[in-house]
Amino acid sequence: MEDFSAKGFLSASLATQRALAREQFKDEFRECEQWSDRAMASLGALTPGDKQLSTVVAAAYWMRCIRACQGGILLAERGMIPDALTLARSAVESLFHAVAVIDKPELLERLIEHDMLERIKQARGIMSVASIMNHVAPDARVGIEALISAAAEKPRQWAAYDAAKEAGLVELYETMFRGFSRSAAHSTLTALDHEFDQSSVGDLEFGPNYEHLSWTLEMLGICLRVGIERIAGKLE
Repeated sequence: MEDFSAKGFLSASLATQRALAREQFKDEFRECEQWSDRAMASLGALTPGDKQLSTVVAAAYWMRCIRACQGGILLAERGMIPDALTLARSAVESLFHAVAVIDKPELLERLIEHDMLERIKQARGIMSVASIMNHVAPDARVGIEALISAAAEKPRQWAAYDAAKEAGLVELYETMFRGFSRSAAHSTLTALDHEFDQSSVGDLEFGPNYEHLSWTLEMLGICLRVGIERIAGKLE
């Protein structure tokens, strides 16, 4: 790829690399994309009309999950495996919330509470940094202060593990979510493995790598399959 050293993953020559990857791993791509097609069919089954708010929220999380998986497929064919796994982590997290809320609508209140907790944490963080507050307009400052003061009682946290537990998907949490966090999404030493040339010792390499492509597509397919099994048919 002649211009990759100048353009990186924005290089036009990457199209040839993508085509080669599609040919070499055609069976893996086909299987994963079949699950994607089935997931899209589940969205097509959504019927218009009034629905419980919990159903709408669950459907939105399912959409987020599908989009992240499809983004992971697009990144995988470009040899951007750690980035595909980062999206896989986002996908499985959305899956936890989608399944939990569709099965237990009362958990929507916990989601609302957790969202408020995160808003308050950010507001307090912003207020604590003078260099930020120096650029905040007076009316915006009033809004931030009002948000903080409105929380008479500290909202309860409802993290990804809590959603996974309520959804009965702790196995995916401990394997996929934690694994993708450590090996791709978070800034860990393990995540840096993707930046080294595996054929040498200590040499860095910036470019497409397909060493873990088959496994990555398998993980994305599992996420979609579990979502179809647990969610499809419950969103009408």
